Amino acid sequence: MTVIPGHTRHRWRSAALAAATVLAGGVIAVAAGPPSPAAAADTLRAAAAQAGLFFGVAASPGRLNATVAREFGQLTPENDMKPETIAGPNGTVQNTGNADTLVNYAQNNSMLVRGHTMVWYSQAGQLNGANQATLNTFIGNALRRWGNRVAYWDVVNEALADNNAGTRRGQWPHTLDRDANGDGDYFDATDTDYIRDSFRAAKQAVAAAGLSTKLCINDYDVEGLTVRGGARNNKAQALYDIVRTYTQGSEKLIDCVGFQSHFNDNPNSIITDDLQANIQRFADLGVEVHLSELDIDDDLSNNDIGQGQAENYRKVVRACLNVARCTGITVWGIADSESWRSSERGLLFTGGNGNYQKKAAYTAVLEELNRGRQPGQTSGPPSSPPVSSAPPSSAPPSSPPPSSPPPPSSPAPQGCTATVSLNQWNGGFVATVRVTAGSGAITGWSVGMTLPSGAAVSNTWNAANTGTTGAVRFANVNYNGRLNAGQSTEFGFQGTGTATGVTATCTAS
Repeated sequence: MTVIPGHTRHRWRSAALAAATVLAGGVIAVAAGPPSPAAAADTLRAAAAQAGLFFGVAASPGRLNATVAREFGQLTPENDMKPETIAGPNGTVQNTGNADTLVNYAQNNSMLVRGHTMVWYSQAGQLNGANQATLNTFIGNALRRWGNRVAYWDVVNEALADNNAGTRRGQWPHTLDRDANGDGDYFDATDTDYIRDSFRAAKQAVAAAGLSTKLCINDYDVEGLTVRGGARNNKAQALYDIVRTYTQGSEKLIDCVGFQSHFNDNPNSIITDDLQANIQRFADLGVEVHLSELDIDDDLSNNDIGQGQAENYRKVVRACLNVARCTGITVWGIADSESWRSSERGLLFTGGNGNYQKKAAYTAVLEELNRGRQPGQTSGPPSSPPVSSAPPSSAPPSSPPPSSPPPPSSPAPQGCTATVSLNQWNGGFVATVRVTAGSGAITGWSVGMTLPSGAAVSNTWNAANTGTTGAVRFANVNYNGRLNAGQSTEFGFQGTGTATGVTATCTAS
């Protein structure tokens, strides 16, 4: 997460950079192979859309240029939606000019927006010393201010302490106060109360306003199951426990998880071959997983620096592609010179001020996206289609639990249903479609719908579409067609125009 120039990010550095992670042993090569010429796209945005996810960037209003619109399909305000910028007295929202510029730019260029961030111990501005009621007011006001023009919101950011399984105590008592008397007593109760209460307030605001915005928890050093030396990553486990509690219990509060993915050579936050396994176990809880703030230090191996970084990017992108519910990757800036970690040269372009040159890392990412979702390509376990499952056991798995047994090779069709959730804004929309098998197993599905006049599909993920206007159909892809009785999977598409009221029919095979 980038800091406003001139501000100090205290938590990022102690003896070493505390907010970074690394791929163990330098580069772990992934067989690349050329993409299929027929399917190859020539921009990150288009290649990602074909693969069924978004590829985005963090930016400020001064960095909006042709490269942003061409290469990226999602936009995160780097600093302009943080409480320090937009939180006013008593939970009001103010000073939204820069945020509005970014949201309008994204809307005009058919880009998704990720709001960043509501609850954070740093850059809290007028939320310093606020009680939960004030915080809840701010959360509701921020959600209503931009409505469905913001597809995702980071509701709680960096809640977990470094190198252990607990929540932060050093800063949060100065930010949250249970009864606004200044004694910082919020931790008199369960440490995660404010997480629950913040997401609960956000869910209530979304429901009351009729929004489809998805609510995320976001953190760093949570990317791997293990740390250097093979010990369990306690911080990742703590995040998993929180997400499990608020997705598998009576309240379904969390929709998405952001792995910040600031990778460099920090021995306490290493990622080995288990990045994909960790993504998968969160996905198995039914949430979307995003690599939300990606940058990779170019000096992570003893090989050629540029190629080493490229192969590390390839590895990380492949880990996401191999899990169906990993639905987005966002790089934290456009070019090295404009990055908050400029000395580590962690991004995909050199140059600056709109005049950018693609690095080897860019080419590697584009190639990997063009290869698409091909489970089993890496040494980690292949992804399974997203399903509705029983809550996992309390013991953390060392690898993702196996998917349920496939149905017989030729079952009789038992039917399926499809429901549409719409995120509509002025001039565009994102539709999430949930396909559920009926009383028996199915081996494939096809969903049909009729779009209103003026509406058109611009890109699709986790399905193959036929047609873009009027009567359109979406068929399963190779990793999400088989569903056992009662199991579900999701696909989505982005479009222009208005799709309010659209319904779907499902045909099983």
